[in-house]
Amino acid sequence: MGKEGNSTSSLKAYVQAYFSDLDHSKKAEKIHVELNQLKELVNISVAQVGSGDPSQSDRATQESLQQAVKYLSKETLEFLAGLDEKVTTEGILTSIEEFNAIYENKEKFVNVTLTSAVSLSEDQKLRILKKFQTKVGEATIFVKEKVDPDVVGGVRLESENHYFDNTIVTKLKEMKKHIIQD
Repeated sequence: MGKEGNSTSSLKAYVQAYFSDLDHSKKAEKIHVELNQLKELVNISVAQVGSGDPSQSDRATQESLQQAVKYLSKETLEFLAGLDEKVTTEGILTSIEEFNAIYENKEKFVNVTLTSAVSLSEDQKLRILKKFQTKVGEATIFVKEKVDPDVVGGVRLESENHYFDNTIVTKLKEMKKHIIQD
């Protein structure tokens, strides 16, 4: 694999990792919209320069990006900041296309809040979310982790259509309710 192939692979890996780390579908949607607007701006800049010298195209793209920065959201700026500073116009367009491909291939998004008494390890989160995935089916899960010492132990998962509470506080409340009923 040549230098360009490695570069494209690393761009795709970066985009996939960035998308996976997003914690809310609204962020993904905002980035998707803004990247498409940015793509149009880059394409216009490149068309104005022509297909001659690639370095002129890259300079025109950098100028467009500098103008666009003041209109982009924090999320989109973070995405762009993660790209290698030496990335070419082609690399920027490749990263936008990759983000769009991931975003558009996902049919369903689920925002979930994962609440626990202490921070969970990556392995613990993965096991919990794997079980939750069976409940929501084929969906992209955006996780917002919340640490709340008041739950004492266990976890609570909340989304628009699902609620799973396996916290010690909830179990104690249920036990109290049963004792009072008897």
